[in-house]
Formats: sequence, structure tokens, C-alpha cells
Amino acid sequence: MQATSVIDLPPGTHIGERYKLLKAIGQGGFGITYVAWDEVERCQVAVKECFPQDICVRDSSSGMVVPARDSFEPRYMKALEDMRREVRTLAGLDHDAIIRIRDVVWGNGSVFCVMPWLPGGTLRDAIETRRESISPQQSIEWLHLLLEALRYMHGRSITHRDIKPANIMFDAQQRPVIIDFGAALNRAERTSNTTTSQGAFSRNYAAPEQITGKGRVGPWTDFYSLSATWYELITGIPPEAADARLAQDDMKTLAKQASRLGYPVEMLALLDCNMALQAKWRCQSVEQWEQCWADGTLPTLVHPMQRRWMLILVLAAVLIAVALGIVCAVYFSKNDENFQAIPTVQLPPQNLKQKLEEYVQREIRSQDFSKLCEDYGTKLAQIRERHHREIDQFVARYVALIDRVENEKSGNGISAALHDEYSKISARFGKETAALNADYMKARREFCFSAEDIQKHVQPRNRAEEIMMPAVCGEISIRLSQLDAKLLAFMGAMPDRQQLDEEYLKLEKRMEEKLASVR
Repeated sequence: MQATSVIDLPPGTHIGERYKLLKAIGQGGFGITYVAWDEVERCQVAVKECFPQDICVRDSSSGMVVPARDSFEPRYMKALEDMRREVRTLAGLDHDAIIRIRDVVWGNGSVFCVMPWLPGGTLRDAIETRRESISPQQSIEWLHLLLEALRYMHGRSITHRDIKPANIMFDAQQRPVIIDFGAALNRAERTSNTTTSQGAFSRNYAAPEQITGKGRVGPWTDFYSLSATWYELITGIPPEAADARLAQDDMKTLAKQASRLGYPVEMLALLDCNMALQAKWRCQSVEQWEQCWADGTLPTLVHPMQRRWMLILVLAAVLIAVALGIVCAVYFSKNDENFQAIPTVQLPPQNLKQKLEEYVQREIRSQDFSKLCEDYGTKLAQIRERHHREIDQFVARYVALIDRVENEKSGNGISAALHDEYSKISARFGKETAALNADYMKARREFCFSAEDIQKHVQPRNRAEEIMMPAVCGEISIRLSQLDAKLLAFMGAMPDRQQLDEEYLKLEKRMEEKLASVR
């Protein structure tokens, strides 16, 4: 039998007794995906054929898949066995966000997996065509649904290993569904300690332990890929590949971009944390991810030996507490029957962002600056009140003088005095406010205002704070700048020259009318 370079099966080909292929819709290194028609249930389905392109070809006349060389036959048989084992595993999964195996058909020298047809397209399509219209709320909802799928999957010791935008599809209700488990489990060549080939098909989303083949693969591996996928969904830019980051990590973290992305900084920092190059810095389970999300914290690294000593110390503390409790119970039961224990108040865990904000604000003396603004605001209000009072007195005095004018000569003298006093009051108002403004500008020089200056002044105390620091400093900088701008605007409206000018013009007009009447 002579094999040719034909890859896809032609439209109209029947697979088994009920599936008619309509067209090929995708090709990967280890399989071809078709849309087909189920002639029994009268609906469209997706069909994936095992076809490792690097070791097999298809005969153009019969459609049979055969090894490209005789020496490749063991590897091809291994690929078929891997896919059979994968199908058997996935056939036992039942979750709305995980693709289901409806049927398996052997034929044409290959194996075909039949799955539901998902009409909503892939997340890759959504990113390329409508990313700007995907709201943070929608994105967060999808992420929660996929985490639930990972919880279900990891609970059954299954790691997907190839989560990426192209492997997340949407059903008719626009709910995300994880597909293509074969990319992780179906390998023509795979050993227990080498995973380098896994990175070739989704390099930007693969965790370092997959690309380098060093380190254990587990739930944290899927968390890296899921976070990398969400990095692209949020920013529109694929994350830098892990092997490049291992050489020099220049990837801009999501938390640093929180002010423009519109997502909660806690969520962005958690995604950054799950893209850590070291697996031990990532969440180790979906439960830990969701607990960190709920508490606004990040996973903390505990060394295995430290964890062992912590368990010993906790056990010892529990035993001591139990012993003390028994002693106290016996003592108080004998000495005071009416004794009642003081109730304890359990405080809720404090949000990491709140803790970091408090730390930064304390280090840059944010409260001192707020007090400074408050004090100068009080001084400005007092000055303004005095200015208004002086303007009222100025107006009342000259209204009385103008009303008593009897001839043009006396009127001209009062008019000159009016202009001189107006000029003196205006100059004094300006001098007082300028002095206060200079005093304030001198006092504020010792405080940080820009996010960059705050970051230079305050050092993060741990990795979690290092990840979240840029966004928190940005938010604090905005609040400080708003306080400063409000006070400067108030100061810019001083002195009350507009009111003084208006009243002076009214007095001049009154004088003109009076002079006209006495001429």
C-alpha cells in the first residue's frame, strides 16, 4: 500500500455506522478535528481523529492511517494506546465545563473520539474578535467556572497540561468548556521525567516545568496555563514564554496595570502569583486559589521541613491547650460554680491589600499629609471669612460716604479714596494668600506624591507585597494627589478678588450716579 501526503478525510466520509464527516476544522500535532453529522440523533457533533503527523501518513485511496516508516510502527501503536487510555479516563468525567466523550469509533487504522458540538467558538476567537467587549464581570464568571472544572478534574488526579485560549470553547449558553485533553496525555513519545515536547504546542502558556522537563507537573501547572490564558484575555497580549522568562523576566505584571485594566487588584495579583516561575509560589489547589481570592491574599510558601515543625508545634499547642482546659475546668468547678468564661471575639482576616495600604501609608506618613491639608484648609476658610467681613465693612463705609456727597469736588475726593483703599485691600489679600501658599508648598515637599516616589520610599516585605505594591502605590498616589489638588484649587480661588472687584465696580457706578445728580 502506498501512502501519500493526504491528511484530512474528505467530506462525506462515514465514521462507523452513524457519523458523516462534514469538514475538517482544525489540525494539531497529534490529531485532526472534524465537524460531523450524527445520523441517529440528527445533530452536529465534533470528531477528533488520532493522527500524529510526525510519524504517520494517510493512504489517499483507502483513507487508512499508516506509520510513515516501518520503524515508526511501535511509536504509532503507542499513540493509539495513549489515546485509548485517555478516552477511557475522560469517559468517566461528568462536568458541564469539561468536554464529554459521546462515542469512540475504531476505523481507517485510527481511532475517532466523538464529542458534543460547541457552537460558541473558542476563547481564542473571542480574544481576537471581541476582547474589548468582554467585561471584567464576565471574565471573572468564566474563570470561576473553569476553576470548578479544574477542582473536579484535579480531584480525580487528572492534570490537563495544555490549557490555552484555543482549548477553551463555549457552548450554546456561552459557558466555557475545556477541550483537547489529548494534548497532555496523548503523546507518541513520553517518559516519566521528560515533558519538553509539551511546550512546543502552547509555548506561551506552558509552565516552566513543562518546557524544561524539570520539576513535578500537577495542579499548579494548570494554574500557570490558566493564568497565562487570562493574561492574554485581559491585556490582549500573549504572556512571554516561560523559558524566555527564566533567562530574563521582563513580563509586565497584571497588578502593575490595575489602574487601567479595570479588574480588582487582588485578582490580578493572584493571577501574577500563579504565573510564578517557581511552582512552589503558585497555588497548590483550587481550594487554596479560591480561599486566597475570597480573603484578598496570596499563597504563602512554607518549606516542607518548616511545615513539619509547624505541624509538630500545632499538635503540641493543642495538647497543652486541652490539658490546661481540663485543669481549669476542674479548678473552677470546685471553686466557683457561677464562673463563666470570657467570650472571645474572632476577627475576620484582614485583606492583604488593606494591610499593604496601611503599611505604605504609615511609611510615607499619609495621615500626616492629610492632617496638613486639613490644617491649611481650616486656615484658608478662616482667611476667607475675614476677607468677606472686610469687604462688607468696606462696602458699607463707602455707601454711607457716597450717599452724603453734596457736590462734585467732595465726590471726586471720595472716589480717589475709594480707589486707593480698594487697591490696598486687594494687594493685602493677595499677599496673605501667597504667603500661605508658599508655606504650604514648603511643608508638602517632604511627602511622596507619585507612585514611583512612593515605591522608592517603601520596600515590600514579602513576595505578595512585591506583586501588589505598584497598584497599591498608584491608588494611594491618586488619593494624595486629589487631596493636594483640592486644597490648591481652594487656594487658587483666594484671595476673594472677584467679590472685591464686583463690589468696587458697583461702588464706582453708585458714585457716578451720585455725581450726576449733584452737578
